[in-house]
Amino acid sequence: MKAAIYYGPYNLKVEDIKLHEVGDLGAIVKIRASGICGSDLHPYKQKWERYSTGIVIGHEYAGDVVEVGSKVKDVKVGDRVFAKAMLPCFECDFCKKEDYMHCRSAKSGGVWGLHGGFAEYIWLPIAMLDKTVFRLANTMSYQDGALVEPIGVGTYVVNRAEPAHSDTVIVLGAGIIGLGAIAKFKDLGVSKLMTSDISEKRLKAARELGADILIDATKEDVIKRVMQETSGKGADIVVEAAGKPATFLQAIDMVRPDGKMAVVATYEESFDFNPSLARPGMPMTSLVRKGVRLIGCLGGDWAGGFDLIKRGKVKDKQVVSHVFPLDKIVAAFEMQMNARESIKVMIEP
Repeated sequence: MKAAIYYGPYNLKVEDIKLHEVGDLGAIVKIRASGICGSDLHPYKQKWERYSTGIVIGHEYAGDVVEVGSKVKDVKVGDRVFAKAMLPCFECDFCKKEDYMHCRSAKSGGVWGLHGGFAEYIWLPIAMLDKTVFRLANTMSYQDGALVEPIGVGTYVVNRAEPAHSDTVIVLGAGIIGLGAIAKFKDLGVSKLMTSDISEKRLKAARELGADILIDATKEDVIKRVMQETSGKGADIVVEAAGKPATFLQAIDMVRPDGKMAVVATYEESFDFNPSLARPGMPMTSLVRKGVRLIGCLGGDWAGGFDLIKRGKVKDKQVVSHVFPLDKIVAAFEMQMNARESIKVMIEP
């Protein structure tokens, strides 16, 4: 089969490789759509420890089941599915709670130890319905299916933040994860929902998904606008989905005392940060002094993301901006890196 192999920064090649045998508990899925994630871009631009070299990357995909193992139950040949190629240990405390994302020895398709979705086919080591495989509703396209993973990450962020109906929320960064969070916050009915970005295209998508207030960070002071919208109190919840040192620090400045700051972004550059010091010109804004509740958000609520898409709260046409064939994957990555012009770029092998 043809697949995109990752050899290091700016070194992605489409080659012919052998497809893994299905195994007793596994399945083979023919890929119909596969999305480029921000976490795919990080190792593409620079060396990234989490990513293995010599593997097929891509971890947001959907397609058709074409083969299943002899011991697989409920998953059938012909099923249209969103899937996750994962091989956890099943023995650690996290696995015993079915929290496979945090299994320290897990292999993850497209990231570490297993081939991913930028290929014609993918091998799922374990095929479990509603665990690693989700059957698509008739109303869902393959692109919808490939969106389940990133929208599920956005949903997970909201779950972690535990919003109340009375909360005012600001999402920094309207990429696909931020947009997933916006859709979930809207679905839960928070009092006021704001977002900021540098892309008009992404802000338009945020409006369609339910954002009440759009802030163009190239034209407005985001902190000042948030303070205006909250009568000087600050936002109850700030989601940091932009992944820049400046936005991390701004999030602290704009969250209210005893507010919540949910960080889902991945940062490509390190920066200095003293949690007990206020920033120059911003008195009373240190994370410690304000009592900010800082929430890390590694994980995904695939069932929650699936539910949002199934109910039409997020649609492929709202967020998929570009589609490329597999042999144009380098051009697709270059487009996904253009944050002003792209939202979600898909590969259709």
